[in-house]
Amino acid sequence: MIISDFQKQVDTLKSYGQDGYGENFPAPNPPKGGDSYDFPSESELLSDAQVDDWFLFLGAWKAYTSYKIGKLEAELFILSEGFDLMLFENGAQLEASSPKKLLKASIKGMVLANDTELQNLKMKIMLLAGELKILRGRLFLYDGQFETISRIVTRRGQERFRT
Repeated sequence: MIISDFQKQVDTLKSYGQDGYGENFPAPNPPKGGDSYDFPSESELLSDAQVDDWFLFLGAWKAYTSYKIGKLEAELFILSEGFDLMLFENGAQLEASSPKKLLKASIKGMVLANDTELQNLKMKIMLLAGELKILRGRLFLYDGQFETISRIVTRRGQERFRT
């Protein structure tokens, strides 16, 4: 197997929902106003219009981040499976040619030491896994802030209902 074959599969998967592959879904662009922001520390003091703006802003970024996580998870899955497949294939060949039993860690190290393409794929997988952790952290942040604004909306609605 060639690593470029796995990358082609990733590229095909990235077009899922677009270009006639799978169902058609509109691909979102990043929400506007996304350079940086300061979440209000006194969110109870926000006007209703400001609460609405924060609700929409955080909801949009939360949804977009979920979309990006899904794409990244799919790419990571294919590349990781491809890496494992190639590693096991090369390891089996190495083990078959060895006169003595080799440890799994030794086999992995020897295969990676002799295959720069596989080393590069492993590095790409590691970087993608790091990006995924960062995106999940951002999603957690957006989710927490979204819930804060949501509680304000709920509380104000209950207060208005009582009066």
